[in-house]
Amino acid sequence: MAIKVSVKTIHGETRELYVRLNNVEASNHGVSSNALFRGFVSQEAFENGSHYIYEEFIKFFPNVDLPLWQQAYDALKSTPGYEGAVDC
Repeated sequence: MAIKVSVKTIHGETRELYVRLNNVEASNHGVSSNALFRGFVSQEAFENGSHYIYEEFIKFFPNVDLPLWQQAYDALKSTPGYEGAVDC
C-alpha cells in the first residue's frame, strides 16, 4: 500500500512522490500512535532500494478493532496538504 501525492521534498522542491508507511508505534491504552511515512521518486525507485527524499511523522488515535496501517494512511490523508493523495 502507498499513496501518490505532491509534497515538498527534503531538497525543497515540490513534486509528486510515492509515499509509503515506514513504521507505526501503537498502544491500545487510549494514547496516540505514531506513524512515519517516507516518500520516493517512484514505486520503482522504492523497489530498487533508492533513498527516500521525503519524510513525514504523524500522530493519530487508532481503533484497535480495525487494521492499523490503513488507519495510519487515512490519518495522513486527512492532514492538511494531503487532500489530493491517491491510493496506489
